[in-house]
Amino acid sequence: MSDQIASATDIYRLAQKYQRQGDLAEARSCLMKVLALEPDHSEAIHSLGNIDAREGRLEDAERLIRKAIAIDPLKAAFLNSLGNLMRSRGDLEEAVKAYQLAVQLQPGLAAVHNNLAEVLLRSGDPEGAVERCFKALKADPNYAGAYDTMGRAFNNLGRLDEAIDAFRRAVVIRPDYSVAYDHLGHVFRTRGDMEEARDAFEHALVIDPENASALYNLGTVLIVQGRLDEGIDHFERAAILRPRHVPTLLNLGIAYHTRGQLKLSAETYRKAIRVAPGDPVLHLNLGLVRVEQRRSAEAEKSLLEALRLDPKLVRAYAELAALYEETNQLDELDDIILQGLEMAADDPRLNLEAAKSDRRAGRISEGLERLGRFVPDAMDPRLAEQFRYQLGYLNDRAGNAGAAMENFREANRLASETVRARKARPERFLGMLERLTDFFQSAPIDEWPAAPSGDDGPSPIFMFGFPRSGTTLLDVALDGHPSVVTVEEQTTILPVIDALRAGKLGFPEELGALDGAAIDALRGSYRDALTQFVPAGFQGRIIDKMPIRTVYAGILWRLFPQARFIFCLRHPCDVVLSNFMQHYTPSDAFANFFTLEGTVKLYDAVMSLWAVYVERLPLICHTVRYESLVENMEGELRAVLEFLDLPWEPAVLEYTTRARNRGRINTNSYHQVTEPLYTHASGRWRAYQSYLEPHMGLLAPHLERFGYEA
Repeated sequence: MSDQIASATDIYRLAQKYQRQGDLAEARSCLMKVLALEPDHSEAIHSLGNIDAREGRLEDAERLIRKAIAIDPLKAAFLNSLGNLMRSRGDLEEAVKAYQLAVQLQPGLAAVHNNLAEVLLRSGDPEGAVERCFKALKADPNYAGAYDTMGRAFNNLGRLDEAIDAFRRAVVIRPDYSVAYDHLGHVFRTRGDMEEARDAFEHALVIDPENASALYNLGTVLIVQGRLDEGIDHFERAAILRPRHVPTLLNLGIAYHTRGQLKLSAETYRKAIRVAPGDPVLHLNLGLVRVEQRRSAEAEKSLLEALRLDPKLVRAYAELAALYEETNQLDELDDIILQGLEMAADDPRLNLEAAKSDRRAGRISEGLERLGRFVPDAMDPRLAEQFRYQLGYLNDRAGNAGAAMENFREANRLASETVRARKARPERFLGMLERLTDFFQSAPIDEWPAAPSGDDGPSPIFMFGFPRSGTTLLDVALDGHPSVVTVEEQTTILPVIDALRAGKLGFPEELGALDGAAIDALRGSYRDALTQFVPAGFQGRIIDKMPIRTVYAGILWRLFPQARFIFCLRHPCDVVLSNFMQHYTPSDAFANFFTLEGTVKLYDAVMSLWAVYVERLPLICHTVRYESLVENMEGELRAVLEFLDLPWEPAVLEYTTRARNRGRINTNSYHQVTEPLYTHASGRWRAYQSYLEPHMGLLAPHLERFGYEA
């Protein structure tokens, strides 16, 4: 009998060795041999239960551990294991019972006191957790885990200095304690000490590069510090390690959205929603991305789902209101604003959306009064930016030029400080315009190889000018002709530009070296891009409209010498002023609009380049003046249709109804084309003469060339 017992003991010790090494299969095999020799070997049964717990077989684990306790009820370690198992299953009451029995049997077990503290902390009793941690440390003053638990309890009590002290003690005892460094960083972040927080998180990752919590937490600090790309990198690594961790996916989605990676942002939110379909914030944020992607129906669906899940989510009411305003669903707009304000009458964002509705309805004084209740300088910068733009629009409509200009300046300053705006390089766009101007002024155009006369489709029609010159109004009107489809501000020319930049001579010099085959290839790239936005089988005229594409007119002519161009023109002072007043998505081009000086410089550069095109290229072009369009809509439309060799169609005059039914119009002019003819912006510049006066040196030549009064 004694030889059999000795053999079981030896095998059990071998099983323990395998278990410590993480070789659970070999450990299990040894333990089964022990039990074959001694079926009531409580230590072996207990160890098998712990292996089952580690491998996720929790019911088997509980059965085995309880069997071990039944055989040897005075083993505190068995009761501690039962407590750990119950805690992992969320049965905190049973866990407490098991731990308490364990410490009654063996009061000096520091680990059990700490486990009790963990349960108390999880149960919402941080004070009890602190008390229990002190008992653990009395039993073992060098128990780093107890200091870590104590630090988390102090953090939950808001006693941040004591929390920091506890975590620091933990890492002094255990310098390789990655988790405690992570927790230390969390407290520093809560206290606003971002450099200290970053240092702690980085230390945690030096110890354990796969500490997913530290990766996530360091990502949040890097984002706050404006290091967006690094923050995203850490979120991505954390998401690989914890693909179902919703906070990581949520913040990664936000970061992608901030960087303008809308597709990745939406995909990330959808992953998170698969994990937590009942989280309203995930649906809200997905809706925001869909809004920016101009997928209005999907945006509405996501925002409505957010409200279904949380009818008190005020932000969702505000975002729905903004969507309904942009998609011209005015009845829905008024309803959702009313619902939101009934719940949160003093919410600034809801009142902002209500003020937009006031402006559209001509209730200018009501809108000003509504926004006047709030102090933009006390708001989050992004909300303050939106408030300033709306205050600018309302004051402009009220005839308060000084107040309008003050608000637009502040709005643009705030807009220029966003993450996306800081990535924009306005000087890069101006530099490109300078290169194009120099190139087309001096290029031996007559010596270039002729473009092939044949093509796979009709010569395209390009509509451009300068932003805010009436292109949207003309686009919506012409879209009413049965023989016309307008493509509204899509990047159809981008494949051509990319191909030219990749050429041997670079951009724009590659233009002069294009032979017939190269031109045909570029035409194909353009038509492939264009086809995505045209109904299948359409045989009529396709008008490709993008205001800023004026700068590429020479390239378009090189590919399509027979193309027709519609150039939209507006008083230079009015168009400069209007662009300065707009809230654009930042880009290299549009970042120039953050200041009046930058706006004037961009206008001068674009129109100087256009003058070179007009002088040196045989363009087939028709000019539409904005002022003439709003004064004599039918006459101007008849002239455009004649230019396009199209018969008169009365439906083109029904642009207001069509714009309302069209849903979202992808430009900043969406609300103007749904109203009766928008004439109050013509001549608006006179109220702002004093602000424009310093810039007349650049504007005067264009005023003279286009025949406008100075």
